Amino acid sequence: MEKYKTEFKLKVVKSFLAGDGGAKLLARRWIVPEEKIRTWVNHYRLHGIDGLLPKRSTYSAQFKLQVLSHQDREQLSSRQVAAVYDVRNPNQVVVWRRNFDEGGVEAFSKGDQRRTNMKSERRSPAPPSTVITDSAQALREENEQLRAEVAYLKKLQALIRAKRSAAPTKRV
Repeated sequence: MEKYKTEFKLKVVKSFLAGDGGAKLLARRWIVPEEKIRTWVNHYRLHGIDGLLPKRSTYSAQFKLQVLSHQDREQLSSRQVAAVYDVRNPNQVVVWRRNFDEGGVEAFSKGDQRRTNMKSERRSPAPPSTVITDSAQALREENEQLRAEVAYLKKLQALIRAKRSAAPTKRV
């Protein structure tokens, strides 16, 4: 994946915001994918210069579910919800959606467990009072899954209502 310097991103974004052209024209001028320009502009509008700075992050299962829930609730594209939550790669949201659709909440918690296991191997074990019991963790995961299911069902109901209201009425 090609990396772009922050100064270059800022120059392209400012050019877009100044009205020097749309994303398609600027993409040809600067030899950058059009999607990158749109992503940079969205991140800049929401987070300023910090939205263009390099970022390496790992995201918790709870954060991923929050992003997907917000996307469903507000009916946002992956690029839009990524910009809101400052996820630099909008395709990551697509991957989260696919993983969630295929494996539910467990698809997210597997990665978290793997990271937790790697961290705990490097550090000394936590005192017993801070260790979360398996049953409490299972309840939290079930709660997250139920919240995601409720958000999904709400979106489905909204789509059904929209379809019914958009149906043509029969005139006699």
